[in-house]
Amino acid sequence: MTWPQSLEQLRARAGDGPYTGRQRQPWEAAIADLTHSASQLGPAVRNQLEPRLSDLLAALARPPDARATDRIARAARLAEELLRQADSGQLLPAAWQDLLGSVRDGVGFDAVDERRGLLHVLLRRSQRQPERWCDQLSGVMRGDAMSVQRARVRLGDLDATALLKDAAGSAAGWSVQARADLCERLVAAPPGTAHHVVWHAFRRAATSKMVEEYGPVTLYNSEWLRGNLINDGPYKSSLPVEATAPDSFFPTDMLPEGKDVVVARVDLGFGARADAPADSRVLVQSLILAAGFPEDRHGWELYEGYIHAANGDCGWKVFSLHDEDIDARMPYGPMDITARRLSEMAPRVAPHLTSGLADLSGVVDAIGWWKASGVQPPHASVLLDVRILETVAGTVCGHSQKWYEYLGAYHKSSWIRRSMASELFDVAWHARDGAHGWSSQEREAVTAIHGKLLRHRHGESHADMAQVVAELPSLAAALPEHTLQRRRTAAAAHRISSPERVHAWYMDLENRWERTLGRLRLVRNALAHGGPVTAAAAASVAPVVHQLAGRSLLSSLTALTEGAAAADRHEAHRDRCDAWARDRLSGSTAYEP
Repeated sequence: MTWPQSLEQLRARAGDGPYTGRQRQPWEAAIADLTHSASQLGPAVRNQLEPRLSDLLAALARPPDARATDRIARAARLAEELLRQADSGQLLPAAWQDLLGSVRDGVGFDAVDERRGLLHVLLRRSQRQPERWCDQLSGVMRGDAMSVQRARVRLGDLDATALLKDAAGSAAGWSVQARADLCERLVAAPPGTAHHVVWHAFRRAATSKMVEEYGPVTLYNSEWLRGNLINDGPYKSSLPVEATAPDSFFPTDMLPEGKDVVVARVDLGFGARADAPADSRVLVQSLILAAGFPEDRHGWELYEGYIHAANGDCGWKVFSLHDEDIDARMPYGPMDITARRLSEMAPRVAPHLTSGLADLSGVVDAIGWWKASGVQPPHASVLLDVRILETVAGTVCGHSQKWYEYLGAYHKSSWIRRSMASELFDVAWHARDGAHGWSSQEREAVTAIHGKLLRHRHGESHADMAQVVAELPSLAAALPEHTLQRRRTAAAAHRISSPERVHAWYMDLENRWERTLGRLRLVRNALAHGGPVTAAAAASVAPVVHQLAGRSLLSSLTALTEGAAAADRHEAHRDRCDAWARDRLSGSTAYEP
């Protein structure tokens, strides 16, 4: 959870009663997230947040019991004020100073990544486009002459006509401090404003007329629209200017075609927008869902993709349906993977198709729920995955443990072990990211090591984890200095360089597990009982609980195919991971995957 997200969670919790009875656990989870996110703030941002930050932490230092109504109200008011400060853009210069300071001081990848993430979040919340701003900041800090000139034009130091074409690819010749100062001015500048118009498309849709207007949303029959735009039809002159102007570069051919396709134009008006396509998607989906409920049980299907026009410029993401996107990326991979696993598992499942029908149907039903939850929005996904965990916990533990107690007893060590291995795998997987900007010698050195670490077979990638552990120091040394991947690789190598550091990494992940499990309980109980829950909190735990539910089902299915009791299989997996954890916590053994 980021700092602003933890404030939103606390604000929501403050309106739902004191720290008593059933409200105790949600309060503990919200306070744990807030205090952790506050501890990750850099010194410049903390200084800007004072004295409100200290006042808020003091208000929550003692549990807000039934007599703490005034203290809860004060905490809510302070959280609201701190959120307004985050959304205003006032913290951006301080966030930049903290990021720059963490890089200069060599405080490690985690701090750099945390402060980079906070800058990204603050840019978005203050209606700046994070990707575009961060690209420009990176260009300026690299000393790219064109990036420096564009930054100066944005700040009013240069006229736009002063941009030099021959500056592309050349160095600006500015000192590091001068570039850092320019970036600080850049993040403090107000966000750019524009007239934002976004085009979306729906399948399995229809309108009564060729054109229908509903406030900021205009719906078009796709065939009629494409005919007028592409073939210079009789109504082309009446269509919006961003689609018809000769110099607009509007990608008409990208618009989906078909008798059941409707194109939607959303006029967001003039202003600053961090993510205009996301904002417009909410508007148009709200209109369609409200209009079709409850008669239309299936609803119009929104295409992924959009065309975004702003002040004469057009940007886009190719229109596609979810299934089409999967097929385009890997047309045969999923079938090959399923076929291989079917050949591996079917002989083991087959003997139980009759004798163990009741047990098999229960596991298969739960697997069906799990697959369905994977394509649901976070709120629905969390409820369904927790229901799976409740079912498995009942099978394994009877009624002696709640679902979250089952997770703590059977899955904590396993989750920490997988988290460590996953981080090391990701380091190896992403080692060549950004290689286009390296020298040929750097690319060759990294590629030589990278080739030893990964293997690709049957549409899946695997890493030799023992080889990854052995090669991390060499990989870090081969990566170009000051790149994100070098910092990340060096940090991973440092974490596993001694038993004491492995122990420290384990404890960090254990603390993260406790916070995540506490937040998961908060989200699930709020959804089940009508309590307050933020979208960010639900989104943060949905992938975690989905993975845990899948792992628990895998143990149950494996037990079934082996003709063993489900509890025995779960206990065996738990015991292996707990033994691994004891070795890591002993402080006397090196890291092993």
